[in-house]
Amino acid sequence: MERKDKEIEEIKKFRKKFYDDHANDYDNEWWNDENALEEFKGFKKFVKVKPGDMVLDIATGTGTFLIEMAKAGAICYGIDQSPKMLEKLRFKVKQERMEKNVEKISVGTAEKLPYTDGILNWVVCIGMLEYYPLEYAKAVLLEIIRVLKPEGHCFIDIPNPNNSYARERDWIYSYNLEEFEKMIKSLELKISARNNAGYMFQYLLFKP
Repeated sequence: MERKDKEIEEIKKFRKKFYDDHANDYDNEWWNDENALEEFKGFKKFVKVKPGDMVLDIATGTGTFLIEMAKAGAICYGIDQSPKMLEKLRFKVKQERMEKNVEKISVGTAEKLPYTDGILNWVVCIGMLEYYPLEYAKAVLLEIIRVLKPEGHCFIDIPNPNNSYARERDWIYSYNLEEFEKMIKSLELKISARNNAGYMFQYLLFKP
């Protein structure tokens, strides 16, 4: 396990540097990516936040998903490892005049969320788990369960193992879907919906 922990820490350091280095051009690249646009459509279809909902966007980056939830009237929290990406997010929050709906943006990691137990209606984690082994995904889900209220929802994505994108890139973890879903159910989360979006597989989860 110590070896796996060291591997995870190395990945986190690499991803932080990667996103710090790409913060200035990230949004332009994202909105020109057809796969990313499919992911965004899936997000809008399944993530139905209500005004006043308390929501968290893990690996929020420049806040594409966080700002959409803020526009829907949710009270939003965002967390990301990359300070440079969060600088871009803070600028966009001001530009969109969403300050009253964005409660706090923090530098931090997904397996140690700085939030009280059971305070959130929604947690979103998009475009992050693909870089980590299944053990880390489980640790993140346990934290998500901790901060969610009963009857709260979670929206996550992982690479579709049937798509060549994941198989052809050695930095992408391609989970076995049966094993991944077994892990989800072992944590007593309910799978409310599944969706194939670009090269990703999206899950809407429910905490009973």
